[in-house]
Amino acid sequence: MMVGLRISTLFVVGMSLLLAGCNSFRVSENDVNTEVAKQLAQQQDTPIKLLLNGNTLNLDLLVTGADIDFTERDGGLVLVDLTSNMTGTLMAFGQTFSLTTKVNPSFESGVRIEEDRLYLVAPKIIKIDVEGASFNDQMLRSTLGSLHDDFEKALVAYFDEHPVYVLNHSPFEKTAARLVKDIIITEDSLELSIF
Repeated sequence: MMVGLRISTLFVVGMSLLLAGCNSFRVSENDVNTEVAKQLAQQQDTPIKLLLNGNTLNLDLLVTGADIDFTERDGGLVLVDLTSNMTGTLMAFGQTFSLTTKVNPSFESGVRIEEDRLYLVAPKIIKIDVEGASFNDQMLRSTLGSLHDDFEKALVAYFDEHPVYVLNHSPFEKTAARLVKDIIITEDSLELSIF
């Protein structure tokens, strides 16, 4: 009974879309930024872990803010500027240093859909800003340069588990999410092609 109801709902929505001439819908940059801000407010206990060579580097990066920008450049990219608090330890010169600082990575990525969730794909770090001028901040700044690949792997793992947007804000969005075949990144929005 439930399967028949789902099939008929999909059929009705599909026919409605065809008859209305609608073969895509958009998710705005503003909607994604609003969704991410809500998620960050709820997930304050989910840091990005950075570990290297045993205990040489053991850091937690807690994301406190994100600014997401869609651009058509290079075939479509998602540009992300994160603000975060970093805490942990760094081993250098035979000593262990405790760190607490603000780290602001910027990266570009693609986007993928899985069921009704949109995820960032393959983030590539463009730059990492470390705020502060203390000796520990300067050491961290120089260490993060050599950890570029490890930092990217940590971002990939984090964004593989945390969607940036869930298509559940309306009955149309929920149903259409199942029919998405392609995502096109345009200026200021994602165009989700159906069929």
